[in-house]
Amino acid sequence: MLTQIFDIAKLYLRTAFQSRGELLSAILMPLLFTFVLGQAMGSFSPDDAPVGWPVYLVNEDGAALSETLTDRVEADALLIVQTGTEAKGMELLAAEETTAVIIIPPIFSTDLLDQKEVDVAFHVNGTANEVQIVETAVKSALIELEGSVAAANTAVLAAAELGRFDNDEAARDSYFDEALRQAQEKWRPIAPIAVAVEKVSRIEDTTNDISVGNAQSAPGMMIMFSMFFMLGGAATIVEERAQGTLRRLLVMPIHKGAILLGKFEGIYISGLAQIGILVVVSGALMGVKWGQSPFALLLMLLSYTFSIAALGIMMAALARSQDQVNSLTTVIVLVMAPLGGAWWPLEIVPEWMRTIGHLFPTAWAMDGFGDIITRGLGVGDILLETAVLLAFGLLFLLIGVWRFRYE
Repeated sequence: MLTQIFDIAKLYLRTAFQSRGELLSAILMPLLFTFVLGQAMGSFSPDDAPVGWPVYLVNEDGAALSETLTDRVEADALLIVQTGTEAKGMELLAAEETTAVIIIPPIFSTDLLDQKEVDVAFHVNGTANEVQIVETAVKSALIELEGSVAAANTAVLAAAELGRFDNDEAARDSYFDEALRQAQEKWRPIAPIAVAVEKVSRIEDTTNDISVGNAQSAPGMMIMFSMFFMLGGAATIVEERAQGTLRRLLVMPIHKGAILLGKFEGIYISGLAQIGILVVVSGALMGVKWGQSPFALLLMLLSYTFSIAALGIMMAALARSQDQVNSLTTVIVLVMAPLGGAWWPLEIVPEWMRTIGHLFPTAWAMDGFGDIITRGLGVGDILLETAVLLAFGLLFLLIGVWRFRYE
């Protein structure tokens, strides 16, 4: 029986791949859509993130306190700081070569020592997120400096109440300078914070949790176009039924189950061949990174292909004509693909749409591919998605076997 199943599968594969036009469209169309949608959604990865945001700092005060503020801003790991004149800074800002120009005014130190409100000017030219990052960094340094000055002034007042200075301004200034120095040192952490890093298979909290660019379009277009290709097998089976080919097979010494399983195996192998080519070519030509675990990727490809090949058998069992199969294929793909997250990430749609999407195998497949590609997870983290896809496939296959007609 196994030989009969394999022979029927070979016959199906010969039929499926005999049209070069259909074969090229099954490969070229998803690659084209992957590239176009990947560019439209902005291919971004943590490796592309900037090492820092460029800012230009102008110190018109030149006193010790303004120099301290400059040092604090330059020490911020998120910023790339240049210093110079206001004219140069505004020139760079106009040319979009810096995110912000920060100007420390001439009276900065005087106002700070007098505990007046200090005014640091910002000129910005960037996105809201970039501007917020720069402003937060500068304001944090300014708050630290203001706090140190306030602490030093408080120490001087307390010492004066104890009669430490006796109207000696030099002693008062010296005491203030020492108090300010100690306050600035105390403001910093006593020792660097050590962070223990442990490699885990699943990241529970990540800022790059949504698939974008080619990480979204590559699996999405692969899922959509492989559905068209594999469900086309249902049309082939229905056509063979209409032409009497299946009925003629029944008079031969071939088990009924071998005929149906052979057709299923043919659809399954053809689908695996298509998506395997798409994975290899998209990775080679477009730089799509298909995750860090080849075994997890293979498991997802096998389980997803199984579910859709089984869906094709169910459609062949329920449809009465080839036209009906073609219409059902279009409707099913154009419903399951977007609702399943093949067109856009499910994370950006309302909760009710995500719930509906997970009524279909496409959403579970996109979840699994997202875990592998975007979140870098492994086999143990996609077992749920794999199990659900296999359950879908078994359900579709059981219905297909139950309702299948050979004539």
